[in-house]
This record gives sequence, C-alpha cells and structure tokens, in this order.
Amino acid sequence: MHTVNLAQVLIHAGYRITICCYYGHDDFMVSKCENTGANLILMNLKPSGGVLRLIRKLRIVFCEINPDVVHVQYIAPGLIPIIAAKLSGMKKVFATVHQPGRPYGWKPKLLIRIAAQLCDAFFCNSKSVEKSWFGHSQVFDPNKVDSKRKHFTVCNGVDVERIERIGKEVDKEKMKNLLGIGGKMVIGVVGRLRKEKGQATLLESMKTVIRELMDVVLIVIGDGPDRPYLEGMAKKCGIDSRVKWLGLRDHDEVLRLYSIMDVVVVPSLFEGFGLTAAEAMAAGKPVVASDVDGIREVIEKDATGFLVPPGDIQALGNALKKLLIDHERREAFGIRGKERVLRYFSIQQFETQILSAYQHFSRNQ
Repeated sequence: MHTVNLAQVLIHAGYRITICCYYGHDDFMVSKCENTGANLILMNLKPSGGVLRLIRKLRIVFCEINPDVVHVQYIAPGLIPIIAAKLSGMKKVFATVHQPGRPYGWKPKLLIRIAAQLCDAFFCNSKSVEKSWFGHSQVFDPNKVDSKRKHFTVCNGVDVERIERIGKEVDKEKMKNLLGIGGKMVIGVVGRLRKEKGQATLLESMKTVIRELMDVVLIVIGDGPDRPYLEGMAKKCGIDSRVKWLGLRDHDEVLRLYSIMDVVVVPSLFEGFGLTAAEAMAAGKPVVASDVDGIREVIEKDATGFLVPPGDIQALGNALKKLLIDHERREAFGIRGKERVLRYFSIQQFETQILSAYQHFSRNQ
C-alpha cells in the first residue's frame, strides 16, 4: 500500500511511473498498482534463480526504461536491486525500508548501511525504524534539508478523507447482520496471519474477554501461513464460535469494516510503522496495540489508545475489557486519534515530504 500511495502522489505531481515486481505477485496488489495509472512490469522470477540472475534481469529492465530515478522498496533482497541500478548507471537511486532492525542481527544491519551509502536518499517509515538501523533518526524537513545526510524518516501517509467518506457510506447494522454478528460488540484485527503479527496473543486474551463480556465477537481480516494454526488455537481456547475469519479483503472493504469495529487491535511483536493503527484512528476508532517500534509513534498512549507489552496476554485482555465497557473513553480516543493522524500522518503531509525529497535529491549535487 505504501507503493500504491507513493505512485499516486508522484503521478499526481506529473511523474511517469513504472512499478517493477521482480518476484511473485498478488493479483489484488497488481490491480491496485494498475489503478494508479502506473505502468506495471511483472518479472515472475524465482528466488532460487540466484542473485546474479536477478541483477542481470534488473539491469535489462533499467536500461530499457532508463528512468531518472529508481526507488527500491527495501524488502529482502533489497540491496540487490540497488546494486543493479548502480551497475546500470541509473542517475538517482532512492530506497525505503519498512521494517525495524531490532529483530535482526548484525549482517542485515551492515547490508542496510551499505545500501544507504549507495543510495542518493534512503528513507525509513518511522523514527524507530531509522534509529534501529542507523543508531539515530531525523524526520525529513522540506524547509531545512540536510544535504550531507543519507537517511531520513518519512512516515507512511493515510488518506483520512477517503477513509471518512467510505465509512459514511456503510450501513453498519446491515453489514453486521450480513456477517451474523448483529447486536454484538466488535473487536477487529487486520493483518497478515503470521507469528510476528501477534494474533496468537490476541486469541489467548479473548478467552477472558469473552468470559466476562458475553456480547463480544472478534473479526479477523487477513490471510497467511499461520491461519490453520490460529483457527485450531481458537477452537482449543473454546472461542471459535465468537471469531469470524474474513480472509484477505480489498482495501476499500477493510476500510468499510473498520466502521463496525468498536475497538481495533494491533498485537504485533514488532512493527515498522503501524499502518493499521493509523487507518483505524483515521476512522475514529480507539486502538489497543503492542508498545513496540513505530506503533508507539502513531498512538499517543492513554490518549488515542492503550499500549501494552508485546505478547502480554493478561495486559491485552485487561486493556480490551477496559475500553469495551467505557463508551465515553472509546469516543474520546477515537476523536483524538483522528486529530492525531490528520496532524502527523496524513497523505498530504507524506506528499509534501516525498515530493520535496524527490525534487531536492533528484538534482545533480
């Protein structure tokens, strides 16, 4: 979604954009990328083909397109397309990293620092991410650019107006009835079903929540390799009848689903930014989330949501119960959360920062 937002912002500013996906792709994201108006190249390479083949194939693409800027979304093996761009003689090379360095060892950190030196500008999607990789951070300031610095923080942007518009179109009671949860309070979690996203902790905490608040259901949006395990876990915990597994949904549908949630949970064990938290806050929803990395930059503790230690089943359960029984606090958190996103994480702010960065670092220096 960051790539989609970036493409939309740049195209709106007059850039011609080609999005190149060198390994596997998801049809949902292909559609999203095409809808921006960008050209799309799907290389369908296999990771087993090796690094040298990837470099060779990318060099062919870069030389055919001959772009003014190559912007790499730094997801392993992110260093390889940067090297391919440099070997192809590309004029300017940018990159954005989305995950914190905290869970990784010295080798990835060394490779990221090498990558930053090879780039003209290297962006991180939160101060925590930048600090975890480089030891310090600096938010990119369009009015005072430090030309000697290679890496900066540019937070992800959230389209608050779009989220608000989509939410207003929803018939909430009708949607809840269609899902079979009419008359229930709704806890929602959105994200890929993988260990680091912390859904297992949430399922464990739901045992006490459901035992004490009988009119609560959990809706799980997303898919991933851990889904069978998590479904089995819900059954083992005796809460499977109170969990709705909605699978992977179109982004617009996710935004519609926020409207029926009373509380949104982001139980990740680590998180670069916390886009789900920011989107939920933009939708006026209170959030309970793990006190980690970029999430603690998005959520103002005890003002827009509750932050709990990652993996702490009891703390997560207690925070959920506290919010579910306190309507006024949920309303207050939702109002302040939306204000916070508008102030710090709006798509307009992202647009101002990224366009200024492109204009500054695209110049010959």
